[in-house]
Amino acid sequence: MELLIAAVIVGLIVYGLERNRIRQAAQPNAHLAGSSDIVDRDTERVSRELLFRDPSVRHP
Repeated sequence: MELLIAAVIVGLIVYGLERNRIRQAAQPNAHLAGSSDIVDRDTERVSRELLFRDPSVRHP
């Protein structure tokens, strides 16, 4: 009897997780979470460093 109850609980959990995954995948922008207009300061800093580095200095 305990095995039957455990199998029913596991089945319901799997069904709920699968239903939630399918429902979220149906949305057009499901992979986006939040705004995307954030400026990435690391890429700006690296591009400025590469722009202003001295080409006469050779690094190993």
